[in-house]
Amino acid sequence: MEDARADLKMLRARMAGIGAQLGGDWAEKLCAQLHLDRDTVECAYWHAGYHQALADVLGLVAKPRAISDIADMSNPLRAAG
Repeated sequence: MEDARADLKMLRARMAGIGAQLGGDWAEKLCAQLHLDRDTVECAYWHAGYHQALADVLGLVAKPRAISDIADMSNPLRAAG
């Protein structure tokens, strides 16, 4: 149970960090909403990031382990395998 709380604390900290950049440095870039246009690099990156986030959550739900084991898994091959 304590491990789950630590995992949730780490996830909340990650969200806070990303949220700060979305509201700060990246806010102007998001106004163009290029991630909505299917044939843009921004769309590919958005979907890759969303896919990785879902893989991370499924990994936590399916096989609970310490968040440090999955931190910074930006490589989709590592997450899927």
